[in-house]
Amino acid sequence: MLLHIFVRIWVIVAYIRQNVNCAHHSYEDRRDSVSHESVRHQNWQRLEMMDRNGLYWLEWQIKENYIYFKVTVNTQGFIGLGFSQKDGRMYSADMVLLWVDDHTGKPNALDCHGSIQHAHGAPIQDDTQNYNVIDGYQNGTHTYVAFKRLLETCDPYDIPLGHDTIKVLWSFGKIDPIHGNLDGHGQNRGAKPLHLLNPIFRKQNSTNNQVTHQWDIVVNNVTLEPSMDTLYWCKIVRAPILHRKHHIIGYEPLLTHVSTSDDTVVHHMTLFECSAKSYPGSDSESWDVWVRSTGTVCNSNSLTPRDWDSCSTPVAVWSVGSTGQFLPHHVGIPIGGSTGVKYYMLEIHYDNQNALRAVDHSGFRIHYTPHIRANDGGIIISGVSISDTQIIPPGQKLYRNVGICGPSCSNVLFPEDGIKIISGTLHTHRAGRKMSLRHIRGGKELQRIIEDDNYDYKYQQFHQLANETVVLPGDYIITDCAYDTTHRKRATFGGYSTKHEMCLSFITYYPKIELAGCYSMTPVREFFEMFGVNQFYSLNMTDVENLFLYNGNLLDYMPNTVYGKTKTNHTNMTAEDLVVEGSLLNKLLISDPVEFHDRTFLSHINQLPWSEPLFTKRVEHAMITGKHMTFCRVSNESMSIPSEIIRFPNFTSFVKPPSSCTYNLLIDSIQLNSNGSRSVAHLTLSLLLAGICLRKM
Repeated sequence: MLLHIFVRIWVIVAYIRQNVNCAHHSYEDRRDSVSHESVRHQNWQRLEMMDRNGLYWLEWQIKENYIYFKVTVNTQGFIGLGFSQKDGRMYSADMVLLWVDDHTGKPNALDCHGSIQHAHGAPIQDDTQNYNVIDGYQNGTHTYVAFKRLLETCDPYDIPLGHDTIKVLWSFGKIDPIHGNLDGHGQNRGAKPLHLLNPIFRKQNSTNNQVTHQWDIVVNNVTLEPSMDTLYWCKIVRAPILHRKHHIIGYEPLLTHVSTSDDTVVHHMTLFECSAKSYPGSDSESWDVWVRSTGTVCNSNSLTPRDWDSCSTPVAVWSVGSTGQFLPHHVGIPIGGSTGVKYYMLEIHYDNQNALRAVDHSGFRIHYTPHIRANDGGIIISGVSISDTQIIPPGQKLYRNVGICGPSCSNVLFPEDGIKIISGTLHTHRAGRKMSLRHIRGGKELQRIIEDDNYDYKYQQFHQLANETVVLPGDYIITDCAYDTTHRKRATFGGYSTKHEMCLSFITYYPKIELAGCYSMTPVREFFEMFGVNQFYSLNMTDVENLFLYNGNLLDYMPNTVYGKTKTNHTNMTAEDLVVEGSLLNKLLISDPVEFHDRTFLSHINQLPWSEPLFTKRVEHAMITGKHMTFCRVSNESMSIPSEIIRFPNFTSFVKPPSSCTYNLLIDSIQLNSNGSRSVAHLTLSLLLAGICLRKM
């Protein structure tokens, strides 16, 4: 019987190996066909300070299939470096221990992994050594070691290093790790999320040949009370007086921290360009009055001036965990000059989930230069339009939403030779687990522009592309988000609070075009009909569409009988309960069909059989592949592109090239059982295929 199993495995492996090269070449051909016109950043190096005090520095670069590391640490003992796809804890990590022998001066690397049985125990040595020392020394204060490993080692205990967010663990101690002694490890350790395969452009100091200036844009004394769970605050600012065009070359956040900690109540910030003449009757002098004010609540029909709706084109974006962005040397975002934008709006989203009282002064530091770069760049927001028609059912391990930017925008606004994407920031709230920015052309999906299957909503650093992506007129860009609502009891909807969800991508590109945003949403009528609802009391579907497309103002003018409005005791309500209570969907009362009548739409949603996988998958599939209403937000007030209802494009999906490690094609992972040993079948399979992999190397 065992021999029969071996023969079957060998047949599968032989078939896969014969087809790997063919699939790989097909992938390379497709990639080259769309990227040969764009810039490729090669021979880049990254340097990161891993701790807060500059005691541990990590440098790395990619060469072919290898990643080369250099660590410089303030110790004469051991250095630890690890990688975790999960929570950044040692028990789930792939690790290497490094040291320079005190007696011989020889640098050493020991390939290890964490112990599931002993979460705080010493690392366990791997059976195979996959970290190779290149150089190393120590002096009176520091230890330096250079080493390398394959990005994918074919060792079940080594984590493949790719484009996904990964938690990089660091540690160091006082002495060499003789006999497993890791003295000092408990005090000197941490974890930092990183994108290891992405380059980053750093801030450059001013020189005689490259003068740079700073422009600080901050709010003044924005006060959050403990009762404020979510607040969006907007402030109008005037651009610095620049008589000729300059280029913004980067920006970084200026964050107010809570007390003495590194915590902040700021969740994300965006700086928008404003068009001061967008609306008939607008008074240009009003903008200077608004500049002198402290700002007001954003998106409020009663508090926010209508003219501020013209502030729609982003020039700087920051989300939690990010350090900001500096642009490659051939791109700058224009500012100043006789035709330049005069007013900007700073929008800050505060997430006060710990019910703190805080006074905030956060904002951006904008870096700009009079030395004009080769290309004017810009930022586009794309994805799912923020609306209650975005829904994620409760109790789901992975549930997808998609937002489409299609030909209705790209055919009209993209230049003939397209735009070139240089980076992107992926944005969801707390339930986000996977995100990708997909690219469709001519009925085929090309290589993903950005893909992060280990997305961490607490680390929304921009993804700098090593190879810029060209997007042509007629192409589709799809923002694809997957959420985990396993522990949620109610459906989650799109919205501005972090208890709601978003699915957005902020795309930095060149050359700059008159496009601020490119979104889609499920059409309102189709959304309700999908759940079997045809009519609400005293409202036709056109009225309902207006409620969603124009911020729900109409309810203020309707009789109380039109929607569910009962007095509720808020004393024992959770924050999630309060969000549900205030939802527009909780105010729409169903009249047709009769079997649902007198229910609010929200209560109807909560009674659906979301625990049935077939039902949930049908809803997910219908909302992805069905109709989408697309929107082009144009920054030029003289242009207008009407919304359009389209169907999800029909295309052949992109397939990643197969793993070079054959065992990954047959088993997703090798799970350890409770006593620390693998099952016989998995152990036999892993040994067999590891042998194949080693012979290939």
